[in-house]
Amino acid sequence: MGQFEVLTSGYVSMDHIIKIASPATIGCTSLVTNKNNVQIYYGGCSVNIAYGLNRLGVNTLPVLRVGGDYEANGFKHFLEAGNVPLEGIRVIEEEATSVCYLLQDNNNDHITIFYPGAMDSKYAVPMDGSLFEGARLGVITVAAREDNEEFYRQCMEHEVPVVFGMKDDFDAFPEAFLKTLLTGSKIIFTNEVEREMIEKIYGFSDITKLFEIGKADVIVTTMGKDGSICYERTPEGICTRKIGICEAEHIVDATGSGDAYMAGFIYGYLRGMESVECCRLGSVLSWFVLQAEGCCTNLPGEEQFLEKYREIRACKET
Repeated sequence: MGQFEVLTSGYVSMDHIIKIASPATIGCTSLVTNKNNVQIYYGGCSVNIAYGLNRLGVNTLPVLRVGGDYEANGFKHFLEAGNVPLEGIRVIEEEATSVCYLLQDNNNDHITIFYPGAMDSKYAVPMDGSLFEGARLGVITVAAREDNEEFYRQCMEHEVPVVFGMKDDFDAFPEAFLKTLLTGSKIIFTNEVEREMIEKIYGFSDITKLFEIGKADVIVTTMGKDGSICYERTPEGICTRKIGICEAEHIVDATGSGDAYMAGFIYGYLRGMESVECCRLGSVLSWFVLQAEGCCTNLPGEEQFLEKYREIRACKET
């Protein structure tokens, strides 16, 4: 095994969560209801996954760019506090670190406003191939196309299996590149809308047809409160299993719960667990994230995480 078990690719983001009393409408003023609207929550899909995995003891390197402000704005300290390695970070001194404004109205509908800053594609350069040597997985989430294409190229060159977190973003994933990822990835995560999109692109009646044309061994579709479905290639054929959620009594913020699901699944996968149990681990890690504002605020350590997982397993066995 190399220096890092997992590498991640995707946008970094400093999130501002702004809750408003009514849907945003042109020409109208919406009142902000949360007094902590200026607070910064550090994240971005690749960072959320890397942070969660490092909290669980999986040495995971995010490959990304930040602005010259990343020490002053607290982002470097945030990463160091989570034991996230910094070797994959490139600093663009003249730029700002990416910023995201998440508007959530009283109907729980969202509007996202994003400034890419240092993650803009104009700053993309070839990645350091030595970082990929011996890695067990490379995780691709939404980012500038040029960055993800380079990340994928490095994974292929160094024989690192790819995990693809599907996103409905044709700027990041134009159809040709999307098809490359869908046929070249070992594990694929989608939600229900994204699964239907894949089926439409290929003209499939069912997403399991991907197993016939690609490298995937596992495809997972998350369905919110309805749990998830795991499709797995086995010697006996395609196995389909539905997995329930780890139910949270009080949901504070769903942002980042999908990234937590991926991190929990990857933890189990790297530890040799069956895919259905990996899905349960994903659900458990999402359970922690749902109960606090911010994508990484409530991520547990390994002992606390496994304790909750064992509790869920015990309930299912009684």
